[in-house]
Amino acid sequence: MLKIGLTGGIGSGKSTIAKIIATLGYPVYISDFKASELINRDEEIKKHLIELFGKDIYQPNGNLDKKRLAGIIFNDKEAIKQVNGIVHPAVTRDFMEWCSAQRRPLLFFESAILFEAKLENLFDYIILITTDLETRVERVISRDSTTREKVIERVNNQMSDEIKQTKSDFVIYNNNDDKVIKQILSIIHQLNNIHSKQI
Repeated sequence: MLKIGLTGGIGSGKSTIAKIIATLGYPVYISDFKASELINRDEEIKKHLIELFGKDIYQPNGNLDKKRLAGIIFNDKEAIKQVNGIVHPAVTRDFMEWCSAQRRPLLFFESAILFEAKLENLFDYIILITTDLETRVERVISRDSTTREKVIERVNNQMSDEIKQTKSDFVIYNNNDDKVIKQILSIIHQLNNIHSKQI
């Protein structure tokens, strides 16, 4: 099996591309969704977060109080680092267990912060999804009902696409045109060829 990282900045359209890949029959691990699940059910994560922030960080129903946590870690880089140090290893373990249960030749892992979380060594290949800035801004304003200034701030807080491109094996240019499917199919064809040669 080849493990493929799928990443891109805010508004790049990586969720849509992940859905297309899943529709083509390839398993895709959505790290944000899985992290949210693990935070609510993994006893080790719960224990560490309660040690850090107190038992009120979880609601009576056992789910994380996301608003409370967001209020605590907002603009607190050390607290963010501590939370990531708890959650990221758990996601990595869960992903590896998930991989062992799969039977397809290509397995995909979708994450906006793949490089920021220093997860690149988990993967055989990495695909970056990149999009021009104006398209990204329009998508996020439409999706999140936010302002241009806030979107630009979020973009600037992420690693630049230029840096990510130097760390990636493939790039998908997702600028609202009909070439995206062709790019996805071409990359999957190349990856399948690589896998075949390794067997």
